[in-house]
Amino acid sequence: MSKTVKYVDVETIFAGRKRGNQLMLSGVNLNAEEARLLWASPKMEEINWLDLDDNDLGDEGVKDLAECRYLSNVQYLNLNKNGVGDEGVKSLAQSKVLGKLKRLHLKNNPIQGEGVLALFHSETLENLATFQVHDGWTCKKREGWRYRPQG
Repeated sequence: MSKTVKYVDVETIFAGRKRGNQLMLSGVNLNAEEARLLWASPKMEEINWLDLDDNDLGDEGVKDLAECRYLSNVQYLNLNKNGVGDEGVKSLAQSKVLGKLKRLHLKNNPIQGEGVLALFHSETLENLATFQVHDGWTCKKREGWRYRPQG
């Protein structure tokens, strides 16, 4: 069942939220259906910092994101609090377009473990250096992945 749509075009989503090469969409209640407007827009090629914190993308929206050819320049991706589970994270780990991604935030999502393992073993996210899964769980890639609790 589709949720209520608030955005009907990409210009409305971008309005006042693009700062240089950064797109700040934190807390705008964007759902998977609305996000498809972004994924269909060539304007996304300009973005290398994508903040989608506190939205409603879910696994479906993240799978679409992971397949979006216009996101090949994204280096920072914040997906905190988006209802993303292991299936969504596995989609990211298998993405052929997010090769420049260096930093990934996934806090406050219902991730159980399979998705994290997929990130550790990803053959396509070769530049991913740091990802956060839960508060205090930061994983860094330095001659192999290391987990360092914070706090």
